Amino acid sequence: MVLMMESVCKTCQQTYEPARRSGECFKCHVKGVTIGYTYGKENFHGPTIKERQEQQVRDAAANGVKAEPVGTRWV
Repeated sequence: MVLMMESVCKTCQQTYEPARRSGECFKCHVKGVTIGYTYGKENFHGPTIKERQEQQVRDAAANGVKAEPVGTRWV
């Protein structure tokens, strides 16, 4: 015999099966979850990798250095 317990969500007042979520149903629990990032922001905002690569080659040429990219993307 399996007993299923039900609780009432303190946010939306719906019944749910408790799973250690401090009195909230899954829907209300997910609303409070935020996804963020700390590292790599410069890869998503600003110049692309290709633009940065071209800028490095231009800067090197301006300084008299013959620089060329290591490889191309094969994907």
